[in-house]
Amino acid sequence: MNFERGSKPNPTGNLVAYCHVFGENPIAPGGKIIASNVVVSFLKIGDNYPVVTFPPVALSSKEELLKILSDSIHLYDVVQLPDFQMPENKEQGNQYIQERMEQFNSMVMRYVEFCKAKEKKQSTQSVEILDGLNEPLEALANLSLEFRNSSGIAKEATRLKMDRIVDYFHSNHPQLDIENFKKALGYPGKLGDELISLYIQKFNAIQIEKYEDASDLRRRILAIESMSPQA
Repeated sequence: MNFERGSKPNPTGNLVAYCHVFGENPIAPGGKIIASNVVVSFLKIGDNYPVVTFPPVALSSKEELLKILSDSIHLYDVVQLPDFQMPENKEQGNQYIQERMEQFNSMVMRYVEFCKAKEKKQSTQSVEILDGLNEPLEALANLSLEFRNSSGIAKEATRLKMDRIVDYFHSNHPQLDIENFKKALGYPGKLGDELISLYIQKFNAIQIEKYEDASDLRRRILAIESMSPQA
């Protein structure tokens, strides 16, 4: 696959595949480009990744294709397929189209595999970052900041990451009151920022066995939570 935008290791799941046409265009007379949009959903069903392949369209030129994509080009992977040239013989033409369809379907299957490999790599990285203690605490601190400063889909995506690391702490460090930390993520404004910081400091103090510091941090946490309208 010849990626003009995007890459095999990091597919977006939103692919535009196109080819140049020489001679007859079976989609529309005079079209010099055939293009199709393939969308692979990372919201998998079991081990299956839903795939939608939109019908091919004919365009007058590659410039027209790029103009259509220009406003949101960052959302797409773009792949150029081999040139399309219909044989003059009708029977050969039908066979040629069938072969091209099989090639296209094979390309879609490879693209889905790239998407699967990307998710598998991300899952592996999520596990690797939790090896050792400092990395999980650092990840928890960074994700909490990202979560509080994001909104919409970005916030929900961060929430999913948070859930994975919270599960890690539940399993490996049950002595940490991670559930209260999760509740603290909803506290508003600078007070909430301070509260999250205190929780992270307390978790770290517990892990390095500075229990007096942890106790002091707990008192400061309770003081903030007692004055909060969400308490």
